[in-house]
Amino acid sequence: MEIKGSKQLYHKLFFIYTAILVCVISALVIFFINSTRKRFLEQSLRYTEMMSESALSYLEDSSDIAEYIHEDLYNSGMELKDVLHYMTDEPDQYQKYRLDTYIENKLNGYKGIEEFFQDAFQAYGSLSQITLFSYERDEITEYTRDGKSYRRDGDGEFKERLENGELVQEGCFAYLKEIRDPSTMQGKGCMLLGFRSKKFESIWQYYSRAELMVYHDSQTVVYTSSKEHEISDIMEAENKGELEILLGAYVEQAQHGQYHTISYIEKGRASAVPFSIVVMLVLVGIAVMALGELFVRYYLQKLANRLNRILDGMTKVMDGDLAVRIPIDSLLDEERLPAGHAFRCALGYKKEDELDVIARYFNEMCAKLDEHIKKQYLAEIEQKNAEMDALQSQINPHFLYNTLEAVRMKAICNGDREVGKMLYSLAVTFRAQIKEADIITLAQELHYCKKYMELFEFRYQN
Repeated sequence: MEIKGSKQLYHKLFFIYTAILVCVISALVIFFINSTRKRFLEQSLRYTEMMSESALSYLEDSSDIAEYIHEDLYNSGMELKDVLHYMTDEPDQYQKYRLDTYIENKLNGYKGIEEFFQDAFQAYGSLSQITLFSYERDEITEYTRDGKSYRRDGDGEFKERLENGELVQEGCFAYLKEIRDPSTMQGKGCMLLGFRSKKFESIWQYYSRAELMVYHDSQTVVYTSSKEHEISDIMEAENKGELEILLGAYVEQAQHGQYHTISYIEKGRASAVPFSIVVMLVLVGIAVMALGELFVRYYLQKLANRLNRILDGMTKVMDGDLAVRIPIDSLLDEERLPAGHAFRCALGYKKEDELDVIARYFNEMCAKLDEHIKKQYLAEIEQKNAEMDALQSQINPHFLYNTLEAVRMKAICNGDREVGKMLYSLAVTFRAQIKEADIITLAQELHYCKKYMELFEFRYQN
């Protein structure tokens, strides 16, 4: 009979465990990728919101600064009078007013509009330029951070921009503040406070995943990180509430005064996981797979060795060797570990499993079978000896009976019938002692008794 090893079971379990391992690790990798995609989506949305808040905060700060400068101008009597005369007087009259004011008030230094604006530039770093426009004189004066001023006549383009509310120039957006005479409340001119739009670029670079657009109600763009869409299309879609559809993105909108901010990120890009992270997750999955395969191979090899020991023991028993015993792993571990239940538990003492139970039952079966065979063999030997003794006990009486019969016949042949009759009675009586059956008929028993009595008659006459 061919005895098969455990290779078939080993390969079957190996393929099953490998399939389970592949499915579990693949599911985990997919789960982590989806989780990472979700996390990147949340982070992108949070960055988009923070970008919108930062841009809106810069607009609010700029508006507040413009308001502060305007209020400070009205709170400073000398500077306000100076700017009113600057807007209404001719240059020589304006210079005469400055000189007269300086002499009459005996001032140590005259503080005019130039000094006021220079202090504003020093106080607010985001302020890029200040422009004064005189209604009466139709004159424009631009002040820069380097302390210089440029005066020119008002042109049609500038007036048209004021009429249309276009306060955005290249690299600059402005807030318009009307300058009125406090005594008559007549408008003498206006002041344009310009702020750097480059700040929006730094905000966009800090939150680089999303796009940023800042524009004015007059459809002029302050800043845009992407020139893919026209501002007219953006404003039309915003009015219709279809901005997300137009951009195909997650959108955050905000508005402060006449300025609008839109920060958005494309939906595909928002949840996109960097290729390096995907590769890292896949490599981690492969590494875990390899470790799992090594563990499965080690475990199955150990299981196969235990099964092979059982099969080898069965093969030896089939060959007649009942002295074989299969080692039990739990008992081997118990012998190797020091005594003490707590110490064994602390060291991870392995309890008896099903294979150990099979091995233990197999060993007990071999021991009992060997004992049973030995008992049966001894019983058969004793039976043979008894049969030999019985046969021997039968051989001796029959030999004696046959000898008596021969002597009787010899006596009869010699004419001594009385001796022959005595030998016959003795032979019949002796034969009755070695009868084959335990139960005989009454006639046979009477016949045996009769012959016994005849022997007594020969010995004791009458």
